[in-house]
Amino acid sequence: MAAPLLFLLLLLPLAPSLVSSVVVAPAPKPGKFVTKELRTTINKSVKDYMSQRAGRPGQRKDGVQQTGSPAGDSYSPFIFDLSVGTSPQTLPVIMDITTDLVWAKCEPCPSCLTLSPSFQPGHSKSFAEVGCATQTCQRMSERDCTGNDVCRYTTDYMSGFLATDTFSFGSITGPGRTDVPGVVFGCSGNVTLPEQLDGVSGFAGFSRGPLSLVSQLNISSFTYFLAPPDDAGAKSFVSWSWGGAADDNDDAALVQTTTTGRISTPLVPATKTQNPNWYYVNLTGVQVDGKLLTAIPAGTFDVQRSGGVFLSTMLPVTYLTEAAYSVLRRELASRVQSEGVTPLRGSDGDLCFLTEGLANAKVPTLALVFDGSDAPMELKVENYFLDLGDGYTCLTILPSPQGLQSSVLGSMLQAGRKLTYEIHGDGGGTLTFETLETAAGAAAPAKVPLMIVATTLLLWALLL
Repeated sequence: MAAPLLFLLLLLPLAPSLVSSVVVAPAPKPGKFVTKELRTTINKSVKDYMSQRAGRPGQRKDGVQQTGSPAGDSYSPFIFDLSVGTSPQTLPVIMDITTDLVWAKCEPCPSCLTLSPSFQPGHSKSFAEVGCATQTCQRMSERDCTGNDVCRYTTDYMSGFLATDTFSFGSITGPGRTDVPGVVFGCSGNVTLPEQLDGVSGFAGFSRGPLSLVSQLNISSFTYFLAPPDDAGAKSFVSWSWGGAADDNDDAALVQTTTTGRISTPLVPATKTQNPNWYYVNLTGVQVDGKLLTAIPAGTFDVQRSGGVFLSTMLPVTYLTEAAYSVLRRELASRVQSEGVTPLRGSDGDLCFLTEGLANAKVPTLALVFDGSDAPMELKVENYFLDLGDGYTCLTILPSPQGLQSSVLGSMLQAGRKLTYEIHGDGGGTLTFETLETAAGAAAPAKVPLMIVATTLLLWALLL
């Protein structure tokens, strides 16, 4: 059951799955859009998930060690504002690079108590429903057109209909505003999602899918920066460009940082067994203290042996296939134990230490090696170890759940660097990692939730 659940987890914000390659909205004029700041929600942090998963001493019930809960995997919502309609209505939406459809809560919606604010279709002069007879609707895998003229969809947690409207980018009142008419989005009038999502109107898909913002706006590249919580001088942001190359100057000004390293690797086109909408990379190895872990079998991350490696902005933790994880865990545990700090026994092979002991030990450094890059992507300790705040520190790189062969590079691993996705229509392109330092300098490892925090995915129980 683990594999289907994780698969559903990654596809959570996706309303109907679409296979159409038709782009409804016209390509906007060449330009660039930069958010003022990519906001985050703080409700239930990833440290709570790690605490539950680790099953540490003192977390036992009736002598049985806890190994987690229905909360299961967490995800980290990164939020920016979309302006939809004529006149524009501001909707805070969650950015997800593994999601296709853009959708928002629409009024009336008696069940949408956890989502706000709502989109008001009656207040937009450019709002229009998408009919069942349209090509877009006919190619939906989860359409519901029985007795309806409007293209409706129904999933386990949401129902609604497809619509089009004008999306506005840039200054809503100033001369820099760009209006894009005819953008397709889901208007959901019946949504059942966790209360932790209060303050969010919906989701914005940044995948390669036909109805994502990337496809509909003809985005040539997009960039985001996930600021570590211990760095007061940096702010998270997302930006994208259409019809031309991106200008990095705006991004640098936003986060007030300087680039110290730049690593590029190809975005690998999906195979027939992979999701064609996701962003895959060719991870070739892992280094510990500058030395390649040769015990990881060659080709472990290849799609022929596994489901490949893709990135997620929703999952905070990183998952590696068992063949790679077991080698990495053993090496890290051995090196730390040589410093006189013994690993604690956790569940599912998790690697945890007493924080006090680990603070006096030399923590091994990690780096990821990618195909085509001149240098490995070096990680900071905060990217892979998390101080849970109660005397325990755990590794946030975990083994892929049984049945899931893919590896996933989560948002915690990406924090503190700018990622740019140069997109090619053939499913290829380039992913560039840029290590950034703020003017204030590097900070000590966080003793609070490592990433910008995560909200618990209670939808697991709803999908069982």
